[in-house]
Amino acid sequence: MSNTQLLEKIDAAIAEKNLLKHPFYQDWQAGKLSRESLQLYAAQYYRHVDAFPKHLRVLAARADESLKPVVLENLAEEENPAAPHPQLWRDFAAALGVSEEDITSSPSLPGTQNVVHTFRDICANRSIAEAVAALYAYEAQVPEIATTKMDGLNRFYAINDAKGTAYFAVHEETDKAHRAAWRNWLGENANGNEEQILASTRDALNALWGALDAVHSGSCAKH
Repeated sequence: MSNTQLLEKIDAAIAEKNLLKHPFYQDWQAGKLSRESLQLYAAQYYRHVDAFPKHLRVLAARADESLKPVVLENLAEEENPAAPHPQLWRDFAAALGVSEEDITSSPSLPGTQNVVHTFRDICANRSIAEAVAALYAYEAQVPEIATTKMDGLNRFYAINDAKGTAYFAVHEETDKAHRAAWRNWLGENANGNEEQILASTRDALNALWGALDAVHSGSCAKH
């Protein structure tokens, strides 16, 4: 299998499990989520946002010369001293009425724990190509997700100030570059067991889907 064919298979897996197809994001786009459901999401998904730079650090320590600059550029953006991404998420949570204490004190749901564990395992213990494919599978989706989230927050939930939506505004743009960087690296450097690379891609996609399953409850939806 050529790297071009591998990328086509990865992209097909992403399209099949694209998070914008998840009922939670479908309800977000339709304005059907209760504020309580969004608050739960903000508190739970913070674990993934907070862990993401740590996953990058783990991968950077393993990366060769072809990959290290890609990982470090991404990490620098995540940890930008002027606007570290976990802080931007906490600002979004605050706009929903979720305090930092709420975030730190609320127990992680199993689906939330699993997405953090899965990405850490892939970045730490599986092949470099598997780790890059998993990170690509996530960040490839983020710009469009960010756009739809901001639209929904503005139209249905009266959240349109710059501080409350900064996390999404940043990712709407920066992850276009990140997904291109991951994809280019895979196109030039991916080697190894293609089936394992695809399996790790699906593991990442399923974990992301499961994190939304964890917060999507019919009882929290508007009727």
